[in-house]
Amino acid sequence: MLDELILANGRIHTMDDENSVVSSVSIEGGRFAAIGDAVRPRGPDAKMIDLEGATVIPGLIDNHVHFLRTGFLPGHDMRHLETAFSVGAALSVIRECARTAPKGELLSALGGIRPGQFVENRYPSLAELDDAAPDHPVYLSISNWGPGATNSLARGFLRELGVPVGEDGIVAKGADTVGAWTALSAMHGYDETLRQTEREIGFALSMGVTCVFDMGGTIPVGGWLDPASGYNPILQLMREERLPLRVRLFLPVLEKDAALPGLMARLDHTFNEFGNDVVRISGIGEWLIPVELQRRQPLPDFYADAARAVAERGWIYKQHLISLAEQKEHLRVWEEINRSVKLADLHWSMEHCYGMDRETLNRAIDLGVGIGSHSSPYLGDHPNPPGNPPFRMIMDSGIVMGGGSDGARISAMNPWVMLFYAVTGRNYAGKMINPDQTISRGDALRIWTAPQGWFCREEKDMGGIAVGKFGDLAVLSDDYFDERAVSDEDIRHITSDLTIVAGKVVHDAGKFRVCRD
Repeated sequence: MLDELILANGRIHTMDDENSVVSSVSIEGGRFAAIGDAVRPRGPDAKMIDLEGATVIPGLIDNHVHFLRTGFLPGHDMRHLETAFSVGAALSVIRECARTAPKGELLSALGGIRPGQFVENRYPSLAELDDAAPDHPVYLSISNWGPGATNSLARGFLRELGVPVGEDGIVAKGADTVGAWTALSAMHGYDETLRQTEREIGFALSMGVTCVFDMGGTIPVGGWLDPASGYNPILQLMREERLPLRVRLFLPVLEKDAALPGLMARLDHTFNEFGNDVVRISGIGEWLIPVELQRRQPLPDFYADAARAVAERGWIYKQHLISLAEQKEHLRVWEEINRSVKLADLHWSMEHCYGMDRETLNRAIDLGVGIGSHSSPYLGDHPNPPGNPPFRMIMDSGIVMGGGSDGARISAMNPWVMLFYAVTGRNYAGKMINPDQTISRGDALRIWTAPQGWFCREEKDMGGIAVGKFGDLAVLSDDYFDERAVSDEDIRHITSDLTIVAGKVVHDAGKFRVCRD
C-alpha cells in the first residue's frame, strides 16, 4: 500500500471550476486520491490530520520568480521584513534573526522592502539597528541600487571594503550601493549559497508556496545566473533528497549574435522538459536577447530567428514584456512565426504586461498564448513605471492567466502581499495605485493555483486539488475567504500553519497533530 495521508474536518477549497469546498481529502503515493466530505482510510497504516475547521488551499505556485538567485544574497536574508509595517516591527524581525544567526555574521535585506512601508516613512536608524543587533553587521537596501541603511558594524565593515557610508549609516542610492553589494557578494561562497537557498525554501514553504517557476535572471552584483554553476545548489538538494519545494526552471538566453550560437547551443544540448516531479527544465525565458535589445522599436531582425528556433524545437517560452510598446512589438514577431508554427500548442506566455490595452489582449487571445500577470508594482518604485497590471480586464477575457511575484530583487517574494495588491489595488504604503483593475479574493487565489500547470504543460499534475494531481496544499493561519474576520490589510499577514508537498509535511507550525486513524 502506498503512503496514505488523510486530512479531515477542514474547509478545503479545491479551486475547481465550481469553486468546490469539501471537508476532507486523501493523498496516496504523493497524489490526491479522494476528495469529498466522507473520505475514509483505505489501509491500516493511514495517517490522519484533524484540521479542526481550518481553511485549506492548493499549494501556491509562483509562476515567475527569481528564486535561485536569492541563494546568492550575502549574509542571512531577512525576508520577513516584507511584512513589517513599522520600525518597531522591523526591529523585531532583525532581533529574531540576530538571535539565531552566528555572532558576527551579516544580516541583510535586498529587495522586497521600502522605507515608505513603515508608518514612520524611514529606515530604522543606525542607533536602532545597533540596539537590535549589537553583535551582527546589518545592511538593508531597496535593491542593489539602494539607498541602503547600516548599523555601526556594517558601516565600518563596508568602509573597510571601500564603500562610502555616511555617519548616519546611509549608503546613497546609485553606484556606491552597487559597490556595497558587489563587495559583500564577493565574500559569499558555495556553502553560504547552499545555506541561503535552504533558508529561502523554508520561507516559501512557510507561506504556503509549494512550487516556483525560476526565471534565472541577475544575481545581486549584476551578472546573469551562471549556467555552469548557478543551478548546482538546487540540484545538490534534489540529489540528496533535501528539496521539499518543486522547482520549474526557465533558462534565460542573452543572444547578441545574429548567428545565434548561444541559443543553438542551449537548444542542441538541453533536453526539453527534462527532469522529475521535483525539478524540471520547463522552457526558455524570460529573455532571448539582452534587455537593451529587446526594448528596441523595432526589434533586431535576429530576434525573429531566435524566437522561431525556439518554436520549431517545441519549447515553452516566457518573455518579459513590461511596456505596452514592447508587448505590441513582440506580438508582431510572434504573429509572423504563428503562420508556420502554431504557438497555441507551445504554451508561450507574455510576462508582466503592465498597462496592456484591450487591442493587445485580443491579439494575445487570437494567438492562443497565456499571460503571466504579476504583482511586482506593489512596491511602487519600479524603474520607469509603465503602469499597473490590468488584472480585471485579463481575468474577464478568459485567456489563460497566471500569477507571480517577480521577486526578489525588485519585488517582494511573499505571495500574500502580492494577493493583497491584486485584491485592493494598494501598494506597500497603502496608496491606491490600481483602482480599476482589482479582482476578488477568490480570483486572486485562482491565478496562483488552478491554471499554473498550463504554463509548464503539466495541467494534469499541477494546479488545484483534484484526484490524480500532486498532493500539494497549505493549511492557512487565517480564513482568507472570510472578509469579516480577515480584513484586506490582514491578508498580508497570512501564513501557512501546515504545508504539504507530495503528501509529506514540509512545514509545520505545530498546531496540528498527525496520528494513526
